[in-house]
Amino acid sequence: MAEPVIDPNDHGRRLHYGDFYGLTELPERPLFAVHGNCQAESLRVLLHGALGGQWHGVRMPPVHELCEQDLPHLQALLPRLSLLVTQPVAAGYRGLPVGTEDVLPRLGARARVVRIPAMRWTALMPTLAIVRAPGVTDPPVAPYHDLRVLTAAARGETSVELTHPSRDAVLAAREESLAQLRVRQEAHRTLDVASLLDAAGPNAVHVINHPCNGVLRAVAGAILDEVGLSAPVPDPGRVLLGGIRAPVYASTLEALGFDPAELEGGPHDDWIIQGEHVPEQAVAQEHLRWYARNPGVVQAGLRRHERLIARLGLGA
Repeated sequence: MAEPVIDPNDHGRRLHYGDFYGLTELPERPLFAVHGNCQAESLRVLLHGALGGQWHGVRMPPVHELCEQDLPHLQALLPRLSLLVTQPVAAGYRGLPVGTEDVLPRLGARARVVRIPAMRWTALMPTLAIVRAPGVTDPPVAPYHDLRVLTAAARGETSVELTHPSRDAVLAAREESLAQLRVRQEAHRTLDVASLLDAAGPNAVHVINHPCNGVLRAVAGAILDEVGLSAPVPDPGRVLLGGIRAPVYASTLEALGFDPAELEGGPHDDWIIQGEHVPEQAVAQEHLRWYARNPGVVQAGLRRHERLIARLGLGA
């Protein structure tokens, strides 16, 4: 999704991240932080709950929200941490020294580091994708790209029939998602999260980059095991990343060998955005109109997802 425009002087935001900005006094116990994308804060919440007051998790902005004014606060925090959990972030990300290899040298000599991958899982919603390229923003309504719609836009079509993926296409998308995640895990020497996502079955993700609570708790448990702090990870009492839920078809679940009744809330063809059901076809039409005004996004999407588009049989 597109990076948000952040006002570094926003008072409410600074209060929300009061630990990071030095507005609250940090307790006299070991500190940890989670450095990464929108998944990072959910993992911090779970780790903080699991460690039962023995450690303190410092809430910090996700890496895509960090700006130049935040650098002194980040650089002051890092030497104080006893544990940093980090997702792979490119060095010099967005022109700032906030990448993984930028921040690790600033940790104290005794700080422990756990690397986890950025979690993306398309098995349950095989035509859904994220498109990132210079100048690419999010489409309206639902900030994700449906490859059925994107390829229709590439053909110049003004409407699209959202045919459910075939069994072969569903299995190919799962295989592709699993393989790509394992490649990233090996490249960045992270914990094995791919196996946890695959084992979660129909309740793995709400949308391709927003894991369900069960997966997040399993990942938090794996982090604790990695550093010898094994502890039960309590239910946070709320859905952590459930604000947007993509359509999940019964036919997709059946193709994967799952009972559709096992999906919490059941299969649904609508998007569910902040609790409101939005018909999938309505989103598709909005996106087609938006693609017509933003053809560069279509080309970026075709390039980025060329292999998956071919495996899904969606050639433009």
